[in-house]
Amino acid sequence: MTATVLDERQLDLLFKKSRDFVFLCKKSDDDYIYVYTNPAAYTVFNQLVIGKKLTELISRDYAKLILKYYNAALKTDEPQVFQDYSPVGEEVRKYESSVTPIIINNERYILTITKEIAFDRDFQDKYLFMRSIFFKTFLSTILISRDWKLLEANRSFLETFQLDIEQVRHKDFHQLNLLDKRTLKDLKDFVINASDGDQFYTRLLKLKSLAGGERSFTATFAPLVEDGEVAAIFIILQEVTKFLKQERELREMTHGLEILKRAMNKTADISLTDLQGNIVDINTRFIERSGFSREELIGSSHRIVNSRYHPAGFYRDLWQKISSGKVWRGEICNRNKFGVPYWSETTIIPLSNADGQVVQYLGIHFDVSEKKQAMSRLRNVERTFRMITENTNDFIIITDEAGIISYASPSYMRMLGYREEELLGKFYCKFLDKESIPKWRKILDNLHKSGKEEMVELKLKTKNGALFWTEGHYKVALEDNDYGMNQIIMLSREITQRKEQESRLMFLAYHDSLTNLPNRRYINREFPHLMEQARLHHESIAVVYIDGDDFKIVNDEYGHDIGDEFIRQFSRALLKAVTIEDIVSRIGGDEFIVLLTKLPQAAEKRIEFIQDFIKRVKLNLQEGWFINEHHFSPTASMGISLFPEHGEELGTLLEKADQSLYKAKLIRKNSVKFYE
Repeated sequence: MTATVLDERQLDLLFKKSRDFVFLCKKSDDDYIYVYTNPAAYTVFNQLVIGKKLTELISRDYAKLILKYYNAALKTDEPQVFQDYSPVGEEVRKYESSVTPIIINNERYILTITKEIAFDRDFQDKYLFMRSIFFKTFLSTILISRDWKLLEANRSFLETFQLDIEQVRHKDFHQLNLLDKRTLKDLKDFVINASDGDQFYTRLLKLKSLAGGERSFTATFAPLVEDGEVAAIFIILQEVTKFLKQERELREMTHGLEILKRAMNKTADISLTDLQGNIVDINTRFIERSGFSREELIGSSHRIVNSRYHPAGFYRDLWQKISSGKVWRGEICNRNKFGVPYWSETTIIPLSNADGQVVQYLGIHFDVSEKKQAMSRLRNVERTFRMITENTNDFIIITDEAGIISYASPSYMRMLGYREEELLGKFYCKFLDKESIPKWRKILDNLHKSGKEEMVELKLKTKNGALFWTEGHYKVALEDNDYGMNQIIMLSREITQRKEQESRLMFLAYHDSLTNLPNRRYINREFPHLMEQARLHHESIAVVYIDGDDFKIVNDEYGHDIGDEFIRQFSRALLKAVTIEDIVSRIGGDEFIVLLTKLPQAAEKRIEFIQDFIKRVKLNLQEGWFINEHHFSPTASMGISLFPEHGEELGTLLEKADQSLYKAKLIRKNSVKFYE
């Protein structure tokens, strides 16, 4: 209908004193905005609603119902009427709402007038009866409206979920945070099913407590119906959390026992006997192991498989123990139907009834025949091994993959000076000189790569601190599975004298026999390393070629003995002039090479270092020395080349230093010349 503009004053004149609830809403997109309510309608919301949307103030489900009638009124331009119920205190009231469409200046409005109407008191009596019964029960009980508002809740529900009825009454039930999305959907489906008629409908629900834990309930839905329509629904909750947990645990335990039973039947021989020892049941493995048929075994005692290996006292002690209700464990040698003995690792468990009286015996037998045979073979091998090791001078050591000693031969103990208990269980590296520890650790790190016998030379230290060398041939004993520990077995012999001889020969190969200074072979070996370090640290090396002036006269005048001592004294004078990082070598006769290392590459500083060395040499030579009361104060000429400016190979640098020495000697004795 078309109407003129009504302001608030005019609306108050019409509805201010009315006991009916009056609302004027303006259409806004898919919603409606409240523009007027009379004082009676204010009590519905207990808050100012002007300017607020309908969907902000009413639950989603109830808003859908109201929007349905509002939209129908605007679409048909005809008034709409609908009824609903609402609990007020101890009563249930029925309301009828008339919805009138209004168009004002092309804007659409809805005028709603809601009034209380009389209804069948049987409905109220039914509500009060159900409320009285359910809300006095120990079960958690709630009443929700058809628009999902919580109307009532009994003490049990409020205490269970730690809620205050005054704070949650008339709130949407799903806003209480008791339901996850899936449970909320299930609950709505259950309510729809319950709404089909006046009957009870029970389902399982999972709700959340404020503490965050999940609890299970059986939910019974009892609809409150009037004139064929559901006005509200009672929901009765009975907690079954503990019951479901116990049921799940029982199911898991039963499943576990069934798995255990199947596993035992596949791995062990099982027998069940009465108090007299007569067999009442056996599994298939027991039948197969014994060679007897089921008929031959049932009713017989275990004497049927007695091998007569054990003395009579063995079985007497066994029966005495299980008769007292204790479990017996041990190994038994049985004999099958064909006279072949076999060993079983047996556990016999007394089974008691509800009164605690032993009524049967359960025997669990694991076949260990192969294990017994293997142990017997192993003991024989061990006896042979010990007989050999105890009568050999070779050193035999066995360690695990961590290097912990598990066996040491008597010869090892004698050589090291330790008792057996001082060696076993200790790390082998504890008895190695620090020089050999890296070699041993490398062996441990490469255990899984080693499949063949290998050789290693190790230096050991005795209990009193003496050192000796051994040459060991070791092999890694790899286990067949992933769970065993690998072992290192090493057979060694002492090679101390050989190592000392090798050391002497090595020294002679790289040193001058007269002065013990390094020779040309030595500097050829060491120079690449010195050159690499110089590059790395941006340093320089000076190659100083030194030739004694007129050294031949000493030999001619004083003889070779004094001449040799003269050369040794000259060597000491050079050594006093260098640092520990430098190398002084004799390359023959009265010719020496000095390598000055770790020099700065800056030219001025480098020359300064070299000049200091030259001054020290000349000062030492000038000071001289006495040999057989003869004083000598020789001079020497020097030629110098520099790395890296004059070359990056030792041969090149020596050649240029030699050329410089030649030029220096042409000038005069006791001269120094740098390569140009």
